[in-house]
Amino acid sequence: MAKKEKVQIEVEVKAKKLSVHNATCPKGHSLCSEDKVKIHEHPAIKVKIRYKGKEGMLFLDPVYGSYDNIFEGITMPKGGVAEFFCPECGVSLTDPIDRCQLCSSPMFVFHLPKGGIVEGCLKNGCLFHKMKIVDAEQQLARSFENSTLESYL
Repeated sequence: MAKKEKVQIEVEVKAKKLSVHNATCPKGHSLCSEDKVKIHEHPAIKVKIRYKGKEGMLFLDPVYGSYDNIFEGITMPKGGVAEFFCPECGVSLTDPIDRCQLCSSPMFVFHLPKGGIVEGCLKNGCLFHKMKIVDAEQQLARSFENSTLESYL
């Protein structure tokens, strides 16, 4: 039997063409602010934020490649590195392994439906982020289903 190789396929998505509306924490709690805060007419991604011992809420712009975030109850200077937590269960959203490719700061990770993730830098002002919708093997298997790109976000 031939050995399987894992292939990574990268697709560049133009900024402001996709919106994330089903982000969850690792325990499956929704991070989408369906109740009140909208950015660009989409529910914001709501996280609890901690910076230098102070806590507040951060509403992240759900439009991929847009950064119109809203801080509530906390201020954070450019260059400050925060911690993100699920507002419902308090689990850390910091990726334990990955570091930012631009500034080496820790990264956050949100989970998407059907196995995808969104990762981004925790340093305020660093704009590095990436989205992995599904791995290549899953994508090939799903290419025969009636799913659209929106169902992965």
